[in-house]
Amino acid sequence: MERAKRLLASEGDSGRADECAAAAWRAYEKLNARLAPLLGSAGVRALFARSAKLTRSEFLSFAEVATPEGLTTLGGCLQALEPAVATEAAATLFGTFLDLITTFIGERLTDVVLRSAWPTIEDMTPREIKK
Repeated sequence: MERAKRLLASEGDSGRADECAAAAWRAYEKLNARLAPLLGSAGVRALFARSAKLTRSEFLSFAEVATPEGLTTLGGCLQALEPAVATEAAATLFGTFLDLITTFIGERLTDVVLRSAWPTIEDMTPREIKK
């Protein structure tokens, strides 16, 4: 989950629910752009929906996101939460997503994908924000 916190922080999640939602969408877009050639856009959406389904027991608001069509509700789900909860929910969702991706394509290729989108991700602390 630390990698997920780092990538969300790099996209501008500074602790407000609306910023968290925007950061989550930007992170998804970057991941989708890099994973779609490997998994297809439908595959990326399906794995993201599966991640939402796996985390909805902790964050009930993800029930809407837990379908391939539900991705568009992610921002609204996060904005409806208290800021600290939104940040934790997004980190849990993306952490689960990265775990699923790692299961399918392996640790090494996942690292390559993450570094192509966020070259300094391993150098960042979870709450650090790129300026």
